[in-house]
Amino acid sequence: MLLKRQLPLFIMISVGLVTLFGHFINNETIQDFVNNDATQWFDIIASFAIFLGALNLLKLQLQKITRKQNNWQYSILAVLGFFFAIFAGFFFRGTNFVTINSFNIGHITPISQLIADKIGDDIVSIETKLLDSEGAFEIPFIFKLESSATELSDALSEFGVVSSVDSKPWGSHLQTKGSLFYWIFTHIYTPLSATMFALLAFFVASASYRAFRIRNFEATLLLLAGIILMLGRVPVGQLISGWFIAYLIVLFSSMVLTPFISNKKIVLGIILVGLGLVTVAGFMNGWNVDQPTFLYIPIIQEWIFNVPTTAGARAIMIGIALGIVGTSFRILIGIERSFLGE
Repeated sequence: MLLKRQLPLFIMISVGLVTLFGHFINNETIQDFVNNDATQWFDIIASFAIFLGALNLLKLQLQKITRKQNNWQYSILAVLGFFFAIFAGFFFRGTNFVTINSFNIGHITPISQLIADKIGDDIVSIETKLLDSEGAFEIPFIFKLESSATELSDALSEFGVVSSVDSKPWGSHLQTKGSLFYWIFTHIYTPLSATMFALLAFFVASASYRAFRIRNFEATLLLLAGIILMLGRVPVGQLISGWFIAYLIVLFSSMVLTPFISNKKIVLGIILVGLGLVTVAGFMNGWNVDQPTFLYIPIIQEWIFNVPTTAGARAIMIGIALGIVGTSFRILIGIERSFLGE
């Protein structure tokens, strides 16, 4: 019981209080712990969490394959992709490059031609870079296989070029353009992510249809705001004149007033007067698309995005911050024990 409950609670409360009050105590040791040690501890714990998450993913997928559960064939791709990414990240750099240390300037044209043919670049560009290089010149191309880089180095040596084959250091090879891991990210992960977001658009459209159905006044506002935001973000919205919106407002207003006015002639008169006023104002302003300004859809959507949306987002963030404070306080005083599995 001590190791499962009291000791973890004591460690959590102690570290939490030290980290909290460390921002208010002018002590170099405590400040160093809060700003450096605690952050490094978090990174270490997060690294182990990622490691455990990867093992759990592998375990679940292997169980699905062995038990031949529903859609177990896709689990095979997941496992193969997992090991392929591990191989490219930890065991195979694939970032070999050739560095020219010295060359005979009289052979610069065939040297540039050979490099340009190998890496698919322009010969003039290669010549310019060779002439501008004061020391060693690194050929701007990454070879996944060392044999390919060695082959180019041997071909350059026939023109009296002194070159060396090197590889990018471990770690930086993950972000080196042309490496195997970079190829995985660019040609596999990125297209799959784009596909997922493309599919997500259909789910958003379906959810929007269900949410925008007019049931009450709040749903009506949500519907109008959604339509204005969607139209204001596309080129079609910029072609809709503010005068057209004014005509729609006149007609909509008459629809609202109709149940309260029994005399239909009065309603018709209000409609005609409103349409006439809009027409006169349009002629006076030359029927400019962005006039009147307060009815132009892109301007309306910009106002909705900057004012009501920002205010709502800030209110949500304030609520989240208060929730974090409340949960942190519950953890510090030992009331919240969800991290113990309780």
